[in-house]
This record gives sequence, structure tokens and C-alpha cells, in this order.
Amino acid sequence: MAGAVVYGVLPWCLRCPMPEVLPNRAVTDRNGVLLSLVAGADHYRQQPLPTDAELPPALVRALVAAEDRRFFYHGGVDPLALARAARDKLTGGPRSGGSTITMQLAKMLCGNRERSARAKVQEIFLARRLEMQLSKEEILRAYLDRADFGNLCRGAETAAAFYYGKPAAALTEEEAALLVGLVQAPSRLNPLRHPKAALRRRNLILARMGQGAESQENPLTAAAHPLTLASSLRHETGQLTLDAALQERCRRIAKEEVEKQRAHHMTQAAVLVLDNRSGDVLAAVGAALPHSEHGGQLDGTRMPRSAGSTLKPFVYLLSFEHGLWAGSVLADVPTLYRSPDGIQAPTDYNGHYRGPITVREALACSQNVPAMEALNDHGGVPAFLELMQRLGMHPAEEAGHYGLGLAIGNAHVTLTELVRAYACLARGGSLPEVHTRLPHGETEGEGEKIFTPEMCYVISDILSDGSARAAAFGSARHMRFPFRVACKTGTSSDFRDNWCIGYTADYTVGVWAGNFDNSSMHQVSGLSGAGPLFHRVMEALYEQDESGMPRMGRRPAFPARPAALQETEIDTRTGLLPTPKTPPECRRRELGLPAQLPTTTGRYDEAGRALLDARYADWLAESGKKHLFAVNETEDGGRYPAILIPAHGTTLVLDPTLPQDGSLAELRSTLPPAVAEWSCSTLRLSRRNDTWYAELRPGTHTLRVFDIHTRRSASATFTVESR
Repeated sequence: MAGAVVYGVLPWCLRCPMPEVLPNRAVTDRNGVLLSLVAGADHYRQQPLPTDAELPPALVRALVAAEDRRFFYHGGVDPLALARAARDKLTGGPRSGGSTITMQLAKMLCGNRERSARAKVQEIFLARRLEMQLSKEEILRAYLDRADFGNLCRGAETAAAFYYGKPAAALTEEEAALLVGLVQAPSRLNPLRHPKAALRRRNLILARMGQGAESQENPLTAAAHPLTLASSLRHETGQLTLDAALQERCRRIAKEEVEKQRAHHMTQAAVLVLDNRSGDVLAAVGAALPHSEHGGQLDGTRMPRSAGSTLKPFVYLLSFEHGLWAGSVLADVPTLYRSPDGIQAPTDYNGHYRGPITVREALACSQNVPAMEALNDHGGVPAFLELMQRLGMHPAEEAGHYGLGLAIGNAHVTLTELVRAYACLARGGSLPEVHTRLPHGETEGEGEKIFTPEMCYVISDILSDGSARAAAFGSARHMRFPFRVACKTGTSSDFRDNWCIGYTADYTVGVWAGNFDNSSMHQVSGLSGAGPLFHRVMEALYEQDESGMPRMGRRPAFPARPAALQETEIDTRTGLLPTPKTPPECRRRELGLPAQLPTTTGRYDEAGRALLDARYADWLAESGKKHLFAVNETEDGGRYPAILIPAHGTTLVLDPTLPQDGSLAELRSTLPPAVAEWSCSTLRLSRRNDTWYAELRPGTHTLRVFDIHTRRSASATFTVESR
């Protein structure tokens, strides 16, 4: 209170606050390296010089040479400089300022913008007050912390980080001269917009310093601008969990890989790297091109996108809890599934069906139909939606909205959610807490236990199995590493989203690539789009320095195999024990718990071919594998008949430009043609070999198809119109 009274009776010329301690709005990485500065209410970034170190000598020399060569010899006011300024104003000579560094600081503290005699008088009196209460070093520090260096940078420490990517203490004489030169006219001398003007001012100051160096090169040719953070981290202050070197490496990799795919309309990518042990986010790139008009300010690590095939590992984990194991055989053939909102007919992403397929190969090759069968028969959509929520993924709709499409990624998730869920697999089923700030408590063992270590290891083993993956992806060079990595790609419908998520024992890496405006890429899959980016980031985590030590401190390691898991040889056609007639290409050693391992053989014909039910008939006819399989037509495999063409409720139009007005229509159902029998009371039907046709005519018609073995049937009503 007494201080306020004293301040209140001061003459107007001394009414100005003394320098106060500035707030620290810096963002540093886990090792204390400056990452970014958070802007204040005035939109300026401001970081004070370190208080525990001396002032940067190069900055002090440059500032004194540029602004106040007699700074250390006057008491805040330089009479000679004031006289020279007055003379120049009266005679019309070259304009020169008479303000000392202390007077300029007084102007900053008072917020004076006017150029008047009254303002100059106040600056003179305040300068004397400052000199009486502060040391020369304190005045210089206060000045360097408050000067405007352009581009919304206030303070020399801020400017050094923005223009040169280094602390002020590390500036060279030339760099210090450039920064000090900006104080005179931050806009007119902006080196990003007017490099030649900034260069002339820098060289003038160097000459005053006695350096005499002159250069015509862009003064910021070698500048390293601040690191780009995911937008979710841009407004945090203090110490983050990020690693600055890794963050910068990921940013550069993402930028380079997106630019390679520009011709294929891939405009953005996001990267997230998680430390599996602590849950610390080590790198977070929200947008590969942060200055792009294609959503550069958006954060791809937290934006919900269509999951594609990235959810399939969790579908199979759920199915493991309901009776399947890695050697179980599923049907990869055209199949209809009934769901609350109707009938769904999934197709595999490449249109290629593989017939009987083990869980291992179905997941490794990312086949859609087996994933939907596993979810339909071994868990169900509501249970899987609940599992997703336990894993921290929160789809916006109820189970009935997604149906079995949930197995192949019709729900929206974020990159952060996926990385956390995959880290759960790397940790043996323990879901990590994700951290972005330090300090935090011990977290290595925390998190809900979602899966057993045995289940997680089997999935990890499949996701790292290049031989199982080869049938669909070939050599897949972007998924091959000099160390063992479990990884999964994903591509949403119409190539709108690319994913590649994977892990070692130490780290989980997630990559999303695509377009923030939801437009389609041009035939870019998760393997070709997100895959190369993922590969480079994963290898960067284990790069070695000159001494041969990993830069991140850890050598490559894979999750340990639980002792309870055992191996047994199976016949991949049946998922059961092989027989002496089982050919080598159908033999494989598979992992499972003792209770899961088979104890019997499958069914074969006399030639040793595995017997299949009738739903495989069409697939086998075109597969070229009749030497390995035979179909038992008396077994229907539990299929549900349905008419595909013409679909129920559709309208067909006769076109006079087509032969016979386009009236001859081929009929298709989900039944194998050999067991399908068609009927219609209003249209003439004909059969050629196993293919049925209808002769269309205007009107409303109902078709029916029968399974000749089971007598199950399906019907479809449709309308025919004339053009």
C-alpha cells in the first residue's frame, strides 16, 4: 500500500513501472530443448533470456554498436547524442536518433507510441531513474527481453529460436548483428520478406563492430525454423514428453513422403510415436505440410477417420475369447451376412478370394470376408463395440448402425486412439496411459488389463509374419525391417484414408495419410502411401550414432513370447493335424495354448484332398487348387441364399439401343450355380449350363431361387419399365 501511495505522488514524467520478471511461455522437449513458444494475448511470442547465465557477448556488442556506443559511459542520457539529433532536425540533415538504450527501454516500459517533446522528456527522466536503480547488465537484459524483433517475436531469445533455431547464447557475430538490426524497423527490415534490406543493415552493424564482413548471401540461408508440433500440443507450456531430434526427423520424413505422392492427390499425413513403457508421446506431427492450404493447421493425430483394416487385429482377439485360435480355418468366399439393418455382402479389397484360410493368413493378408465371419460367429458387433470403448476408441454410433462392417473399418477413430490400442498389444495386453507433459508419475505398469499376454503375442507374431503376408502383399518392402516389427496397414473406401500402425517392444508408431477434406487419393493404399512413411520413422527410432550406439538409447527388441504358448504342426486346409498325405505347402507350425491345439485330423477324399462344403464350389472351380480340395455337394456350409441380381426393390429399364432391348438378364444369387434353381410366375426363364437368364418385360415381377439340396429359398421383387 505504501508503495502505491509513493507511486501515486510521483510526477507524471516518472510514472512508469519498473521492469518485472517476464513469464516463461516456452515449450521444451523432454531434454530441455526449446520446441516452441506460446503466444500471449497480444499474439507475440516472448521468451526471456536465461537468468542463470551471463548475457550473450555477441548480442551485447552488436546492440551497443548499433544503438548506443557510449552506453557504458553515460547515466542513461547521452547529451552528445541528443545535441546531434536536435541539430539534424533543425538543419534538415540526415535523421538520427538521440535515444540511448536506457531511454528506449523506458519507452518500452511506458508503452509510448507518440513522438513528441512530452514523450521524450518522460523517457529522459525515466532513463535516469532506471540508471539509479538498475545495473547496466540489468538494463541490457530488460531491453533484450522486450525489444520487438519482427514476426511477432519479442525478445532476443525468442528471435534467436525463430530465425536460427538456437538459443541466443549460441549466436555468431553475424547472426547477432542481423537480429539487433531488426529492432530499428522490424517490418521494413524483415529478413523473410526483405532479405536485402536486412543484409545491408547487418553489414553496417558489423562494420561498426569492427568486423568489416560483407556478404550478399541471404542472411537466413541456413536458418532452422521452429519445430512443428501437432496442434493439440501447440498451446501447452512447460516440458513436453517429445524428443526434439525425433520430432524434427519425423516432420521431415512426413513432408518428403507427402511431396512424393502429390501427383496421386495425397496432401497431408500425421505421425505419432509412443514409448510403450511410459506412455510418453515422443513425436507428434499433426500435419506434414503445416503451411499448406490443404488443412495445414489441422491435427491429424486427433481427427476421427475411417479405420479401414486397422481394427482387424482386435476382431480376431475378440474371436480368440470365443473359441478361435490362429490355426482356425475361415471361409474366404463370396458370402452374405444378415445384420439388424439388412443383408451385407462384403468383398475383399482386391476382389480375390482365397477359399479356406487360417486366421493367421486371413489377418496377415487383411482379407475382409473372414474378418466379418469371425465377428459374426465369434463375438458379435455389440461385444466388439464394447471392446473398442475399453481400448479408448469411441465410435459415434450404436452397434446397429455399423453392423458387421465394423470388422472392416466403417467406424471412425483417431490416430492417437489407434496407437494407444496397438501399444496395448506391445505391452502384453495392458492399456497405457498416454502422456504429453512432464513430469508425470511412474506409468510403466499402469493401465487396464484388456487381453492376456498369450493372445497379444499370437497377434504380434502374425503381424510380423512376412511369409503369411506374402500371399497378398508379395515382398512388401515397406513392411520388411532389419529387426522384427509387428505392423498393419489399412485403406478406407475410395482411398480416402491410409494407415500404417506397428510396434516393437519399445515403441509404437502410427501413420495416417490422405486429405483432410475427405477427398479420395488416386489408387494410394496403406502399403504405398502410409507404409513408406511408417518404415522410415520406425528405422529412425533405432538409428545408430557414430559410435554405433542407438540414438534413442534402445536396441531393437520384440515382445517376449509367453512360456505357456506351444507350437504344433497343422494342415492349413483344415486347421487340424496333418496326415501322411498332407503336401508340404499345406503344412505349417502354429502357435496356441495347449487347450487350443488340435488332436484330430480333418476329412479327406481317397486322393488326400481336403473336403469342403458346397459354398466353396464356385471358388474351387476357378482356383486352380482341385489337386488340394474337393467339394462335398451334400454339405451346404450353413449359407443363406439371397438374390443379388436383380436386387430386391430395384427398377430395370429396357433400352432400345441394346440388342433385344436389353431384355435378357443374367440371374445371380449367393448359391453356387450348380445347386441354384430359379422360378418366376410372370417371366420366362432359361438355363445355359449353370447360368440362368430371365427375359424381361414391363411390369412388377417376383423371382425365387431354391437350394436344390436344402430347399432353402430367397425371393426378390423388382420392376421393369420401357424407355
